[in-house]
Amino acid sequence: TPPPAPPARSQQPDIFASLTFEDNFIGGGRPATNSSSDSKDQVQLFDKIRMPRHGSKGVLLKESLGEGMEVQYAFIRQDSIYSKTMSVVELTFLSKVEVRDIHMTSVDVKQMEVRKFDKIPVLHAHQSTTANLHIDFKGSERKLKFSIGTTDRTYPVTLAPKAGDLLKSHPMSISAFDTARKRLTGMQETSFVTSKATSTEDLASKITKFVDIAVLSLNPSNPKLFRLSAHHRHDPSQLVLISVDEASGGKYNVTINCDDMLFSGSLSDYLHKAIGK
Repeated sequence: TPPPAPPARSQQPDIFASLTFEDNFIGGGRPATNSSSDSKDQVQLFDKIRMPRHGSKGVLLKESLGEGMEVQYAFIRQDSIYSKTMSVVELTFLSKVEVRDIHMTSVDVKQMEVRKFDKIPVLHAHQSTTANLHIDFKGSERKLKFSIGTTDRTYPVTLAPKAGDLLKSHPMSISAFDTARKRLTGMQETSFVTSKATSTEDLASKITKFVDIAVLSLNPSNPKLFRLSAHHRHDPSQLVLISVDEASGGKYNVTINCDDMLFSGSLSDYLHKAIGK
């Protein structure tokens, strides 16, 4: 007689099946789950806002100063291969002339940790290439000064992060968010009002362009209130919570609760200026 069939394995739904690469690796990783039936105690993200791949970006070396070579930078929202406390900065090199032996030199560290980008042997005319620079800013908006060297030239440059580049998205439950927010009051809370949005969802989406932050799922009891959560990349124990709610007269309130009260003010000023009044 044939051996008995093995017992059927129960099929559990894959709650992560719909997550994209950006959700898993750029948006802060898979959310943790909680067995509680109360959705307020579960870590769930608002999936209608797509997280940007990068934070601040700009030109590090202008073509006119680089004698035909331009260098652009972008803070990439992913963990460094060297340390989770490090920010990843993608450098894009473009040149109208052939450039050889592109490297990083004269690094003024000043209490930061830096992993130089790999040397580029040659960049042919009218071509481009990228390289990654890894920096632990130690939670500060301090400037990193260094030079980009070639075979016979050096070009001094300065790179500084924005407040939002120093953070990393931190998925958490609504109940955990509300509990932490009650603790972070007084000097640890700042706020501003803006009219530069069409809804609280639109404003939450704008904030994600400037801050690496998780947008939590909505609470049905107040579906217009958006909760966003992050922590300092250098110190994950330091939380940064942002609440977006409606105000009167077609305006919106943005409230920031943060373990580091000095950083809270800096982030508030940065967002208010970036989003507008």
